[in-house]
Amino acid sequence: MMVNHHVAHHPLIVLGGGLTGLSAAYHHPGAIVYERESVPIGHGKSHVVNQFIFDEGIHVVHTTDPEVLALYEDLGVRFSVRQRKAWIQSHGARTRYPFQANTYGLPVSIVKDCLVGFVQNDFRDRTAIANYEDWLHCIFGKGIAEHFMIPYAQKFWGVHPRELMTDWVDVRHPRPSLEEVVEGALHDQTKGFGVNAEFRYPVRGGFGAIGQAFVVKVGDRLRTGMEVTALDVHAKTVTFNGRETVPYDRIVSTIPLPDIVRCIADAPPEVRAAAARLHTNSFFVVNVALNRPEETDAHWIYYLEREFPFVRLSFLANFGDDVVPAGTSAIQAEVAYHRDTNPLAGSREDVVRSVLECLKALRFIRSDREVLFTNTLDIPYAYIVHDRDRAPSVRVIHDFLHAHDIYPCGRYGDWGYLWSHDAILRGRNMAQALVRGELPHGASVSDTRTGCGCVGEFMA
Repeated sequence: MMVNHHVAHHPLIVLGGGLTGLSAAYHHPGAIVYERESVPIGHGKSHVVNQFIFDEGIHVVHTTDPEVLALYEDLGVRFSVRQRKAWIQSHGARTRYPFQANTYGLPVSIVKDCLVGFVQNDFRDRTAIANYEDWLHCIFGKGIAEHFMIPYAQKFWGVHPRELMTDWVDVRHPRPSLEEVVEGALHDQTKGFGVNAEFRYPVRGGFGAIGQAFVVKVGDRLRTGMEVTALDVHAKTVTFNGRETVPYDRIVSTIPLPDIVRCIADAPPEVRAAAARLHTNSFFVVNVALNRPEETDAHWIYYLEREFPFVRLSFLANFGDDVVPAGTSAIQAEVAYHRDTNPLAGSREDVVRSVLECLKALRFIRSDREVLFTNTLDIPYAYIVHDRDRAPSVRVIHDFLHAHDIYPCGRYGDWGYLWSHDAILRGRNMAQALVRGELPHGASVSDTRTGCGCVGEFMA
């Protein structure tokens, strides 16, 4: 193996060139980023295919944090501001998002159940909440929970909500007032709810413009095509691609915790066992390019029932002015799956065929002649599953890594449900702490409820 001694004195190695890793390098002038893929930015990148720009699932900027917006300005990223138009397809009707505030148009029996459940909710003791299912009943009542929240969550996550904890929910689930629930049951309520009622999207280049701006700033401190294949925590060396070994003093790791543990040949059994208990769901994204202009003003639509293969459709021409060529449009279908509990229904070709057939049934495609091409993306690590095993397992892994001067952060390092700007802030905060010499020690399970998308933003 070749050891590169000339990098021994770099103060920091960053593993993973996604938004967290790039932010860490941007905020730490001595950091060197090693990225496995030939193209960096992780799930925050955009793909250009035949002049169409496809993000890796829905990504928008909805934060109003002045620090984050100032950072984007410093990076030179310009945004357009859009008022969200989101809908939900369920029970044979299309209603405005979010479901809990907009039941108008649903079958009368469903509306009645949702109203009565919200008003007569007797789940008042928050100390009795043991899981996400309990939390949904407590916050929204039986009708809203059982007619939408629980079945949609199970379709999205691949596990029942009783298997999930509540350390990720916070502002992702806006709770309307009783007056708003009643108004949304009686009338078509156009009031915006939730943190992304207004959102920003880059003027040029898709969502990936943010990461690309970081890439430019980091410059030659970013090295691509460098996959971690071995990590010797005693010799303090990292081996890339099985042949190039680099010494380290400290590491910021943004790669998935199970992956980094797998690279440590002598990781203790309890650490390996903890890594094996970590779970995510997965997303299979089907992009459909159409040779006609966009005919809806919707940004995205959620789909509840299993008859729809996807959990969400988004209409890309409505996000940015340059994401599709003139006179065309594009639809992105996000199919959630879980390897064990909710596997994909067949091969890639089977899934694409199912999506196209459903789009035709919904009249978003009227004939095969409208389809220019399809493009797919498989994302094995999509959303972190916040189950009972997550927090204790992350604590075991973090304690072990910290003891060897390896500091995980970001969606896959913290192993938490982070929005994209959260991930950027985690990278910044870690880099600044290391510059100040404030090294993390001991157990560290990051709180994901920051109030501040990598893959998409689940907002049911």
